[in-house]
Amino acid sequence: MKNRRSSSRRFTRASLLFVLLPVAATCVCNYDRGKKEEGQKNVSGPAAAVETTTYHGVGVVKSLNPTLPSIEIDHEDIRGLMPAMTMEFYVRDQSLLEGLKTRDRIEFTLENGVGGLKITEIRKQ
Repeated sequence: MKNRRSSSRRFTRASLLFVLLPVAATCVCNYDRGKKEEGQKNVSGPAAAVETTTYHGVGVVKSLNPTLPSIEIDHEDIRGLMPAMTMEFYVRDQSLLEGLKTRDRIEFTLENGVGGLKITEIRKQ
């Protein structure tokens, strides 16, 4: 009689675990859905692999490297992407660096896509 009760309790606990585990997993998986920045899409699967997101930034040119081509910018917060910092970014085309020099204040468009972060447009302020 004693063995039946303990096996019955184990069965009940195991059943409870199998019921609660999927519920907990569903809650955890859906937790971040409401936390996306305004204007951001929630893309997953194959579409996420080719999704490109565009951001706008403002900053000061710290250095230029036309051979990569890249630009180092001391930028303000880039909303929805990163806080203010100094960072080097690749540019889509070397011609975007023409006419720029260190200490120029710029506005720039940044894309986050298949090739990573890349500046696609630069304008002097």
